[in-house]
Amino acid sequence: MIIHRVDTRHDLATLTPEQPDDLWTLRRIISKDDLVAGESSRVIKETSEYARPDKERVKVTVTIQVEQARLDSTLSRLRITGKIVDISNDVLTKNAFHSLTISEGRRVSIRKPNGFTPVELKLIEGSKGERDSYAIVAIDMREAGIGVVKGTHLQILPTVESGVSGKMYQESRSKPTNYFVKVADALAVVYPPQATVYVLGPGNTKNGFANFLLQNRKEFSSAMPLEGSDVAGEDGVYVAIRNPNLQSALGESRLARASKILQEVMRRISLGDSRIALAFKDNLNAAMQGATESLLVSEKIFSLKDVDEESLVKLLNTVEEYRGETFLLDSSTDLGEQTNSLGAVVGLLRFPVRAISPQ
Repeated sequence: MIIHRVDTRHDLATLTPEQPDDLWTLRRIISKDDLVAGESSRVIKETSEYARPDKERVKVTVTIQVEQARLDSTLSRLRITGKIVDISNDVLTKNAFHSLTISEGRRVSIRKPNGFTPVELKLIEGSKGERDSYAIVAIDMREAGIGVVKGTHLQILPTVESGVSGKMYQESRSKPTNYFVKVADALAVVYPPQATVYVLGPGNTKNGFANFLLQNRKEFSSAMPLEGSDVAGEDGVYVAIRNPNLQSALGESRLARASKILQEVMRRISLGDSRIALAFKDNLNAAMQGATESLLVSEKIFSLKDVDEESLVKLLNTVEEYRGETFLLDSSTDLGEQTNSLGAVVGLLRFPVRAISPQ
């Protein structure tokens, strides 16, 4: 998250989300009756007798008093609905209802009539500066899979084919410069600024590609080959996420921490350790008692009939209030899929809490 301004004296913050995790942070900060300002647009059509039938889209800055805030099912957009209290021109009317859509790269200002809570300020502070962003290339002489990780979200790019197959694949000894150029060009489209590129795959192709980047593409000066993966292409990217060497290189990244938490959840389940919570009500109950150390939530939570977003915000903010950590996962990674299979929300507890929901 880019933090342009946080003014607690005037209860104002101006922020720009940079990744899906930032949109979820905004969702947890924005409440009913807050004043939210952002850029919107309106289609204007001339109605005079001799006007051309063309439509013009006009950009306006709108401030609305929040009635409702909702993330879409892909967690890629935040829609804020409310009454217009200020507008930069007259294409919209004050006191009319309007929706602002916030996505990555869209600047937004938030004014809290009752001030920011300590948890909200902690969320803003925690989103500041460089976040976990890196690229993964799973490559052999036949194909290259490219994935970009931002926080706990994985974006997969189309696989790049080398055009070499069969006997040529086995016997070719020519330098695959053109192939490497194609892979590098594809990576450059979505490469996070100054992020590390981890290169994995069978054989020596990964080393050749990493050396090619270091010698020929200055923007990829942090390329790093890693051993321990024998799969290339899109499948190779998913396999790489679980690679111990990659997890070791990532250190305390959010995705690596979430992976360790899920491993501990499965270990406790196998041992019958009661220091876990698997249902939403049980996790909320545990959070209210300060028992939750870590909480994993998957996108499936938004489709559960007995859970609304306000209750979910309450759960996550309560965990943070008691110095726990929270992770919102999606099905772009195996971690999200596994959390889905556990009921979309799972908590590691500091101490056992009696369950209130049937398991």
